[in-house]
Amino acid sequence: MRTLETDAEILRDGSVKLLSPLPDWLKPGRAHVWLLLDCTKETGGTPRAGSLKGFRMAADFDEPLEDFKEYME
Repeated sequence: MRTLETDAEILRDGSVKLLSPLPDWLKPGRAHVWLLLDCTKETGGTPRAGSLKGFRMAADFDEPLEDFKEYME
């Protein structure tokens, strides 16, 4: 697996426009893409008090996970 780091613009139609040329090793086709959004540029830095208003944890958040049942015994 290779890694490509570049700036991109997310358009209203849901498409992503890369803002720099592609390297020679990248061939046309499908790719699995991770987007890391740097929100500090728009918001001015740290989150403000009340920015999670309306956010709720799932009722079963603290319940043991079935996948780890054997490990927890």
